[in-house]
Amino acid sequence: MPPLQKRKSGSPEDEDANDPLEHENSTGGQQVQKSETKPQPTLAPAPLPLLDTVNTFGAQTFTTDQGLKIIQWSSWAISYLTASSKHHKETLSPALRKLSGEVSFTRYVLRFYGFFQSLDGYRSGSWAGGSWDNPKIAKIAKYLMAGSMLFYYPLEHVAYAGWQLPTLSKFSRDNANKISALSCVFWTTYIISDFWASCLKWNELKTKMNDLGRLLATKKRDDDKAGMMEVEQERHAIAKKIRLVKLQVIRCLLFILPSVNWSLPNWATNPLLGELPLNGLMLAEAYTSVYQSLVGMQA
Repeated sequence: MPPLQKRKSGSPEDEDANDPLEHENSTGGQQVQKSETKPQPTLAPAPLPLLDTVNTFGAQTFTTDQGLKIIQWSSWAISYLTASSKHHKETLSPALRKLSGEVSFTRYVLRFYGFFQSLDGYRSGSWAGGSWDNPKIAKIAKYLMAGSMLFYYPLEHVAYAGWQLPTLSKFSRDNANKISALSCVFWTTYIISDFWASCLKWNELKTKMNDLGRLLATKKRDDDKAGMMEVEQERHAIAKKIRLVKLQVIRCLLFILPSVNWSLPNWATNPLLGELPLNGLMLAEAYTSVYQSLVGMQA
């Protein structure tokens, strides 16, 4: 819904133009012009970094999903911790566990556009995250990462329909679970590929950082202050990229065991991982992903 447009209050000049009567003084009957007053400029409110950050998160589907992950897995964690509490095991704990499940299905809905994003990534090669000297990075991003997600999303949507619309989809819950497991095979492929590409990026960035270090030493020896400042800025940008890549590697490592668990045909009846290690890893990844996005927003 578009924001409502407020009507601006008329200035003194506007009032005079619309008034059919001329102003007279009480003694001479002569016309008197009203003194013009300039409107006071409106001061812009002071920026609120927290508000700006929240708005940035909410404006993008990717970061919105990260925020929902925090709610989902934090709700599970509190539910798990209060399950043995005398006062909360029958009220707070089951309520938060239900909330965690509802948020999980909400995230399924948000991923309905994932296929088209994957298709765009496959066609454009944008999932490589910029240009790299190592040609393997672009190939991994296109054929393995974006390519695997072209299969993951449709299969996930079929599984979602089986869970939520069993009478319409004619899918039993067991069949939906098997379709979900197959989709997670492609998700696991994506995670392994992402880990591989991230390690290649990390290695390339370290090489660039070393080269910049040698260049900076040369600039210092030549007392080239302008050149030193330029190199320092480049080093700062490379250091930030390295930090983001490291966090991506950590996220991949946190993801890999849960993805393998959910890729098994009997993940719902005989899971590889117990509830605590499985959801605990997902909780850790959720907070790591948000921290990574906050680092990326920093100058």
